[in-house]
Amino acid sequence: MTLEQDCLAILAKQMGPAARVFLSRQCQRHLNKEPADLQKSDLEELAKWCYTGTQLTIGATIAENIRKGILELK
Repeated sequence: MTLEQDCLAILAKQMGPAARVFLSRQCQRHLNKEPADLQKSDLEELAKWCYTGTQLTIGATIAENIRKGILELK
């Protein structure tokens, strides 16, 4: 699996089909790259932005689970 697919799997557990759009937005806006171009060195920053982007809408506990899941990919 690619990092994009791994991240999508983590996000989809909590966000369902919205995961793809969410990941794309986080990568493009905050990392200035496409999800397909993710590198392991991007995961810490991506985890931070995914946490920030989800905590107010789906809750801090779920956001923390997403953050931890992404960081475990390192």
